[in-house]
Parts: sequence; C-alpha cells; structure tokens
Amino acid sequence: MSIPTANCSIVWNHFVKDPNTPDTAICKHCKKSYKRSNGTTNLLDHLKRKHFTVLNGSNLRRQNENDTNLPGTSGEQEQPQSASVLPYSSPVIPVSVTNNTGKRHKQLLLSNRFGTPSESQVSAFHEAIVKMVAEDLQPLSIVENSGFRNMIQLLDSRYEIPSRRTLGRTIIPRIFSTVENKVKTLLNQAKHVAITTDIWTSMNTDSYITMTVHFLFQTQLKTLVLCTKKLESSHTSVNLSEIMTEELNRWDIFEKVVAVVTDGGSNIKGAVRLMDLSHLPCIAHKFNLVVQNSLKLSGNQETDPSDDTEESNLKKLFKKCRNIVGYFRRSEVGNRMLVEKQKQLGCESVLKLKQDIHTRWNSTYLMIERLIQLKEPLTIVMITITEAPSNLSSDEWNSIEDIIPLLRPFDKLTTELSGEQYPTLSTIIPLIRGLQSSLVSKTPKTPLGMFIKNKLIENTNKRFDSIEKQTITPHFSRATLLDPRCKKVAFGSEQNANETERYLVNETAALISNASNTEQPTYQENLNTDDDNVWNFLNSRVTNVQSQTTTTSSATSLMRQYLSMPHQDLKCNVAVFWNDHKTVLSPLSDIALKYCIIPATSVPAERIFSKAGKILSARRTNNIQLV
Repeated sequence: MSIPTANCSIVWNHFVKDPNTPDTAICKHCKKSYKRSNGTTNLLDHLKRKHFTVLNGSNLRRQNENDTNLPGTSGEQEQPQSASVLPYSSPVIPVSVTNNTGKRHKQLLLSNRFGTPSESQVSAFHEAIVKMVAEDLQPLSIVENSGFRNMIQLLDSRYEIPSRRTLGRTIIPRIFSTVENKVKTLLNQAKHVAITTDIWTSMNTDSYITMTVHFLFQTQLKTLVLCTKKLESSHTSVNLSEIMTEELNRWDIFEKVVAVVTDGGSNIKGAVRLMDLSHLPCIAHKFNLVVQNSLKLSGNQETDPSDDTEESNLKKLFKKCRNIVGYFRRSEVGNRMLVEKQKQLGCESVLKLKQDIHTRWNSTYLMIERLIQLKEPLTIVMITITEAPSNLSSDEWNSIEDIIPLLRPFDKLTTELSGEQYPTLSTIIPLIRGLQSSLVSKTPKTPLGMFIKNKLIENTNKRFDSIEKQTITPHFSRATLLDPRCKKVAFGSEQNANETERYLVNETAALISNASNTEQPTYQENLNTDDDNVWNFLNSRVTNVQSQTTTTSSATSLMRQYLSMPHQDLKCNVAVFWNDHKTVLSPLSDIALKYCIIPATSVPAERIFSKAGKILSARRTNNIQLV
C-alpha cells in the first residue's frame, strides 16, 4: 500500500497551491500569489514579514502537540494558553515539570520564551525610569511602590526593577554624567553665550540659585540649565560672584559670556559687576514695577474711608474685589451656587474666580478680568446669599472695565518677551514704543480709569526713558538695529538710531582690524631699518591713518549695505537671516548673532523654580538628599 506524500513544511498550513499555475501558491490570509519554485523559502519570508503572529501561533501549537506525544505524558489534550505572541525569531523552549503523581505539566517560562534582555535593553529601561522621574517630577521611591512594580512585571517580567538606592547612587549619576558631557560638547561649539540667573527660597526656607545658558546651535536658539545650587552662605555680592564664576569655569564658558540678565537686586547686580561681565536688567521686572507703582499694589497701609482721592478709591476697589473672590473661594455653598448659575445661564464653560497676589501685578489683572467674565452670574448669586460681601457698584464695575484694556498690553508684552525659542532682546524697543502708543490711544470713561492711564504712561516713560541710549545698557538698541525686521524704524528717536549705528560701525571696524592684524605677514618688503631715517615718523603715522581709514570705511560700507536691504517679515528667523548673509556681511553678522542670543528677561531661570518647588515637595524631600 502506497503512502501519500505530505507537505511537511508548516508553510502549507497558510498557503494553497494554485491549480492553474503549478509553481505558484496563494496565501490564505491576504489572498496574494507568490512563486514557490522548488522550495518554500519565498513563502516563509512572506509569512515572517506579513503574518508573523499567525506563524508563531502555529509554531507554538505544533510544539505543544509534539510534547503531548512524548513518552510519560498524559493522553489528555490541554487547551493552548492565550499567551502573548512572540516575534518570529524568538525561540520557544518548552519546560516540563513532573509532579509526585507522575503527571507531567508543561510550563512556558517568559525568560525562556523571550530570552534574557540584552545590556542595551536594560540600559533603555533604566533611562526610561530616570526620564519618567525627571519629567513627571516623581520621587525615587516610586520604584518600590507595589503598583509600579506590578505594572512593570505585567509589561515585561524579565526586567529587574532597580532599588531606590541603586537608582539614586548609580543609575542617575551615570546618566547625569552622559548628559553633562553632551552639554559640554554643545557649549564648546558655541561662540557666545548669555546667562540668566535668579535666587529662590523653598518651603523649607532654603535658598537656591539657578543659572541658565542661552546660545545658538546652528541657527536654533538653545536654553539649558547649568545648575540649581543650594546657597550655604549669605547672599552677598562677593559670595554670589564666587559661586557664579565657579560654575561658569566648570563649563568653560566664562570668556564666552556676552551678558548676564538678572532682576534688580543690588546683590546680584553687584556680583555681575565683580565678575566684570555686562549686566542687563530683566524687562519683565521693570514692567512689574511700572504696573505696581501705577496701581499702588505695593502699599499695605489701610485706606481712610473719608479719603476721596483716586488713589484711595483704587485701593478700596481692589479690596472689595479681593473680599468677593475670597468669600467664594472659602464658601462651599457660594462656589456651588456660582457654578450652578453659570450652567443655568448657558455659559460655554464653567469658570472660577481668581485670587490675586500683591507682588504680582498680572494676578490682579487676571482677578478683575475674571470678575468681569462672571459679572452676571456673580451678581445674581450675591443677591441670594445674605452673608456674602457687598457687591460692586455700577461705577466700580465701569472702572474695572476701564482698567482691563489698560493692563492687557502689559500682559501681552510680558508673555512675548519671556520666550526662549526666538530672539527677544531686539524686540524690546519696538514693543515699548507700541505700548506707549497703545496707552495714549485709550479713552477711559471713568475718572479712575483716566487716573490709571496717566500713571501708567508716566511710569513707563520714566522706567524706559534711556533704553535707546548708548550709556548704561547699549545692548537693547544695538540688538534692535541689527534685527532685519526693525532696523532704524523701530527707534523713537532718529538721533538715538544714528548714535547706535556709529557705535556698531566702530565695533565692526575693530573686528576687521583684528582679523587683518592676524593675517598680516611677519615681514615687510623694503623696510628701512635705519634708525636715523627722519622719514620713519611720517611713514608710521601715514600707515596708521590709512589702516584706520580702511577698516572704518569697510565697516561703514557693510552697515550701509545691510540698512539698504528691505525690512524682513515679522515671522522672519533672525538667526537664519544672518547665517544666510554671513558671507556678504561678515563680521557684522557675527555681532548680530552675538546680540541675538541674549534673552530680554530672567524668566527662564524663574521657570526652573516653579519646577523646583514641586521637586522639593514633602513627597520628594528625602529623595533629594539621597541623590
């Protein structure tokens, strides 16, 4: 009796021969036809590329059938487990265990099914955990939490989760060292850098200083955190200068610093002067002082009820606003009724009142803006609640409606100038001129609104009167003139624009002179070495004058060529513009890119403190000491 030949390859569980074409097979899953020649290699490759999950399922069932037919196994057929599908290249090794009754049970261990993770995989797991701890501000103890460990075991039981001690003392320092080397490489490539710094006090009354660095990488502005250090000594200018100098030298960028941006603290300004570096004031802090002085937010003295001046009326108005907001934030009944009333009135979104902070003017602006948004539901609810504070009068509501448009430009400017991904220093002058123009065009309808308008104009002019001059901080005007979107038209005074141009020409001429001196040959032809030659004096003076005239005229020509170019669109990338014109406008392009990296505010350093406050929380304080 003849035994029919069987298609032994597992491929034929997934393919059928095409009856019309003998050397072709059709896939049962995707119905595509493939040539098989004299073998099944082509068909198997298709299964591995397109249907590897189905292929591995067949491999697993086939292995189970072979194990069932081994001697000593039970004749009962077990149901296949719904295990995770493996990649087609992963080995499947059955492990049998015989119990006391002689009955053999099969186990598929994950370590055998998947294999031991490689060093690169383990390293990737460790980096993922460290990144999660850093980005999500998690404590190191999360690796010991049962929920986290159960989740990791479910995802991949091969991975051995490191202990908190190992994470803090071995893995994090290793990854930190890698990141530190990458940062050093970037800073070594930077030609110029700018620094922002600020000091912050934690909830434990510990003081910290943060330093951020800003530079160009190709044509992109980069911001990196150099350090956030705990201050162990008093905050004197000498101590702060020593700490900052040590940090800049550690990164080998002290000689590259073009400016340090800080707030108006006398100690930090003194520290920058001791380091002999250029200091720039934070424009956001200047705006804060302008608005605080105009709104009288810094004064905590009680108001006299009999005082009827506009200043006193302003303080009374803000006091009533704070009382209203404070009540609804404390009262569960009041807050619930306000939410319900908004829903009844069909408001698009349910809003909550905002409490202001005396030291931040924009919080006062946001408080009164939210009061206006909730005016209708707030008034209705306050009528029905007997213990609620007195509501604002009609004149007071009108005064608030006058104040908000006056403060809105300051809020927009602060946001615009606090950016990190685009040049901000060059936009200060045009934005301030735009602010002044906006304030003048406002027409408040109430006496209180007119009072605040005049105060804002007065304080703005006072704080920024000399911002275009070349005296204390020439960086603002020079950056503006070298911004292809602004040039001279952004200046409020043509005289200041011309003076800025003259200083920039001198700076450009100095660079041209230095470059020519570097390239000058070490010998001179036909040099007369006779010390008694009476013409040496005249020849020397003529050579110097010609050299100075040549460099100055070249610098002037570069500046005129740049100023004659058309103004760029507001969306223009300043760094890209100067990089594209560096061949034609060098070394003026180098000066422009130097000013381009300086931020207008110290907000980048302050942003770190908001994260530091979460890091130094009660949940994470012990772990910080471990690191």
